[in-house]
Amino acid sequence: MLKHSAFILGGLILAAGVALQPHEAQARVHVGVGIGFGAPFYGYGYAPYYYPPAVLYAPPPVVYAPPPPPVSYIAQPQQSLYYCDNPQGYYPSVQSCGTAWREVPASPAPDRR
Repeated sequence: MLKHSAFILGGLILAAGVALQPHEAQARVHVGVGIGFGAPFYGYGYAPYYYPPAVLYAPPPVVYAPPPPPVSYIAQPQQSLYYCDNPQGYYPSVQSCGTAWREVPASPAPDRR
């Protein structure tokens, strides 16, 4: 802080010394050549380059399929029908049989076209 105030005080003394010097009123012209680009030339040349906005893609959805059912190589037992000779008919149409029930393998219905 002390250095900062010393610079300010020195600058003020220098400015006061220059201002109090006697000088003649005469016109002076300064001519100089500058190379560079000023504010009027800002519109010319290359335009500032802006990067395009970032595009973010969502990852594809993950689809989980249920696993296929296990394959069984064991033969399923065939279903049977029970037939009675006296009275004639199949269970459950005939509830009681006077003779022994006969087990009859069930076969698919014939294709009648």
